This record gives sequence, structure tokens and C-alpha cells, in this order.
Amino acid sequence: MFELIKTIWLLLPAYTPNNFAVLFGGGTPIDLGKNFLDGRRILGDGKTIRGFVAGVLGGLFVAHIQILVERILGFELYSKLPYGEFLKLAFLLAFGAMVGDSLGSFIKRRFGVERGKCFPILDQLTFLIVAYAFASLSRAFHILFTTEIIIIGIIVTPLLHLAVNILAYLLRIKEVPW
Repeated sequence: MFELIKTIWLLLPAYTPNNFAVLFGGGTPIDLGKNFLDGRRILGDGKTIRGFVAGVLGGLFVAHIQILVERILGFELYSKLPYGEFLKLAFLLAFGAMVGDSLGSFIKRRFGVERGKCFPILDQLTFLIVAYAFASLSRAFHILFTTEIIIIGIIVTPLLHLAVNILAYLLRIKEVPW
């Protein structure tokens, strides 16, 4: 049980960016309305510059809140890292999550899946796999993320992703429950 909680805690900077993107996004699409070689949109209107930036900044914000919580409650995960290493890891997790989410949209467009439509597994894991890949460039990742933590993250993320999206849908923050 502790490893599950630890995994979720460590992944919050990757889990939360898409929520910030939904809340603060809008505006100019990342793909500037352009189509790919197949004639379909590269990403679509749902992936915006403002949303991407808000997502990364939101992930960094959450990571800083985590440092405060760790210090208040007297445990050390992120707070044991030198600040520069912590900041690099938090950025790579958040940025990687947003790149992974965009990659998922790119793949969905190639398969002809429209914006907002469900694409099981891809919707739930692409952001995480890319976040892991980016974060692995940080020395701190190799200190905090054991093989067990990585595997637990892959197993639990689809369930958490679905639960959070259903909650956002029920709160009328998202138009679809996935």
C-alpha cells in the first residue's frame, strides 16, 4: 500500500498537467490549424499553446506544493533532492506528460479518431510513458523511481486516469468522461 501511495505522490507532477491544460487552455492550437501529410489535422483544436504551457506550469506548481507538504509532514522524497535536481525532474515529468498527451492526439488523428473520442490504453498511458522517458534524463529520476515504482505507475495510471476524467466530467469541466 505504501508503494502505491509513494508512486502516486511521485507522479503528481506528471498526472496534473493535463488538468491544468483543460482548465486554462484554449486559444491558438499548437498545430496552428495545419494538416499532416495524410490530410488530417496534426493535433487538433484541443491541443493549444496556452494549454500546453499551463500544463507544464501547473505540474511545476504541484511539485512545489509537494515540497511544502513534505516539509510540513516531515517526510522526504522530493524535498531530499537538491533544488536544481528537483526542479529539473519536476519540469521533465510535467513537460513529458504534455508532450506525451500531444503525441497521443497525433496518433489518434492518424487513426481517424476525432477529438474527444476514446482510444483505450493510448489515452491513459502515452503521457506517462513519455513523461518517464523525459524524466529518465534526470539523475533524480534514477534516485526516486525504482523499477517497482515505474511498474506500479503503469498499472495504476489507467484506473486513476479514468477516475479523474469521470470526476471532471461530472463536475462539467470536461465534455466527455475519458
